[in-house]
Amino acid sequence: MRERQYGRTQMKLIFLLILIFSNASFAHDEHGPELRAKAPLPGASIFQLESEWKNQKGESTKLASLRGSPRIVVMLFTRCDTACPLIVEDLKEIVKDVDAKRTAKIDVSIFSLDSFRETPESLSAFSVKRKLPSHWGLYVSNADAVAELAASLGVRYKRLPSGDFIHSNIIYFLNSNGEVVAQKEGIKSPRGEFIKKIRKNL
Repeated sequence: MRERQYGRTQMKLIFLLILIFSNASFAHDEHGPELRAKAPLPGASIFQLESEWKNQKGESTKLASLRGSPRIVVMLFTRCDTACPLIVEDLKEIVKDVDAKRTAKIDVSIFSLDSFRETPESLSAFSVKRKLPSHWGLYVSNADAVAELAASLGVRYKRLPSGDFIHSNIIYFLNSNGEVVAQKEGIKSPRGEFIKKIRKNL
């Protein structure tokens, strides 16, 4: 028990240091329309993060509740009308290919980068508008939780004066322990190798 608590304390310190340096970087760098992702924290599980999120039904949950099931994960924001809809369509095609050879549907979790305007209601409306499967989970939380999750995955993002975001366009596959096993960066990048890695780890 004491070792587990020590491990969590170490992880929190690592996340804190990453957030400090990441936020400083985001504040001063000049970026194009897309931010290249950083490498995920090696051996880090998102289930070690203790932040609380709300899904599109308004239900509160912690990331640890997702433990036990491999899943595809993405971070975006629902008011986006440029890259994010394309990411979702890419996500649908990936899931379609993966599910074609399985009896059980793969879990998908979408986390919003927008802690300022996003609500369970806007997540639900986005799910309906984009015709997302009912078992997909969409989540919103506060700015600290978003920054912490983004740091653990390697997602880079920056809030613009308009309230919109520029961010890494990246889709992750996590194992049942919440660790990144594979990732696909770029909206127009090939998905074949990513799908192969997912199938190999299911």
